[in-house]
Amino acid sequence: MAIDRAPKFIGRPAFSPLRFGDLRTSQGLSPVTIPFIAVVDDDEALCSSLVDLMRSIGYRAEPFASAEAFLVSPNRFGLHCIIADIHMPGMGGLNLLRALHEQGIVTPVVLITALTDKHLDEEAASRGALCLLRKPFEISSLLDHIDRSLRQ
Repeated sequence: MAIDRAPKFIGRPAFSPLRFGDLRTSQGLSPVTIPFIAVVDDDEALCSSLVDLMRSIGYRAEPFASAEAFLVSPNRFGLHCIIADIHMPGMGGLNLLRALHEQGIVTPVVLITALTDKHLDEEAASRGALCLLRKPFEISSLLDHIDRSLRQ
C-alpha cells in the first residue's frame, strides 16, 4: 500500500479570486486575475517543489534559478508575491530586495533561508521583506504569509 505524502490543505480557506476583481479590456471583461508568484532559488529541487505547490492551489508560478535571471525577466512586473532565498550565488535575496526597490517594484517578498543568524530577521524587515522563514519551514506558514500578501 502506497503512502500519500503530498501536502494536505484540509481546513485551509479557499482562495477567492474575486479579491482581485476583473480587468477591463477592449473586448469587455477579462478572466479573473489569478495570483502570480515568482520563486527565486538556486536549489532546483526546492524551487521546482515550491512552483508545483503554488500551481497545485491554483496560482500561476514561475521559477528562477537566480536573482539576476529574475531581474531581467519581463515577468518581474505584475507579480503578487515573490519567494526568494537569501543565500544564492551572485545576488542573494536581501540584495534582490534592494534591486526591486531601485526599479520601483513593491511586490511583497517572502525570504527563505537555511542560515540561523539572528540579525537576518532585522535586516530582512528593514529592507521591506514580508517575512523571513527558516528552512525547513512549514508549508502552512508559507501559505499564510502569501495569503497575507494577497490581501494587502
